[in-house]
Amino acid sequence: MPAPAIEVRDVTKSFGTFMVLKGVSLDLLPGKINFIIGRSGEGKSVLLKILTGLYRPDSGSVRYGPIDLVKARQKDLNRLRLRMGLLFQEGALFDSMSVGQNVIFPLWFHGLAKPQAAREKAMAILGELGMERYHDLGVTMLSTGEKKRVALARALIVDPEVVFFDEPTTGLDPLLSSQVDELIGHALRISRATVVVVSHDMAATLSLADRVTLLHRGRVVLSGSPDEFKASRDDEVVNFLSGGEGG
Repeated sequence: MPAPAIEVRDVTKSFGTFMVLKGVSLDLLPGKINFIIGRSGEGKSVLLKILTGLYRPDSGSVRYGPIDLVKARQKDLNRLRLRMGLLFQEGALFDSMSVGQNVIFPLWFHGLAKPQAAREKAMAILGELGMERYHDLGVTMLSTGEKKRVALARALIVDPEVVFFDEPTTGLDPLLSSQVDELIGHALRISRATVVVVSHDMAATLSLADRVTLLHRGRVVLSGSPDEFKASRDDEVVNFLSGGEGG
């Protein structure tokens, strides 16, 4: 098995006296779709923020190859974040900008490309997602599904090594959920990046994931393939599969 893209070891995180993560360890596979699942309130979102450097854990390590994100200096952390793409639950697009301006924004913000090169790259990625003709349109004119595609294009434009999806299908109807599932596959095909999805969507997990990690009460219950997940007799895994995932 290849070395993990991200290696998490014994990560803990508390807020006040409440311990959210209690020694979480897992490997996220390179160039694969990795799902982190669990009920609401079990620590998925906190773990995502730690993986992206938005939170620092109280203890443990998060290694991207030789770099431990937990111990990294701020300038090294900033460089590491350039290797990440993040698709927020709500898309987080700028309403005052056009589709193209939204997609180009990370390149402009970090000074990574000249205007013409940035536009060409944005058009290429939008074309891969069937959105090229919307380049000059305001994002307020887009449907929810179209906004998700623009947000993915923006996440991919920095050529990330890892793309994170934060609860991508929450609050969506089945048709839009299936479109988002297609986007997750697109992210892997277009970028060849490692994909990490935080979700409680069991159907998407079993159909898309190469590796699944279930969190329960701040601990990892199981981390393995969908087949290993379906074969498990662990009470929490069985309950989750049967639809007892909560909200």
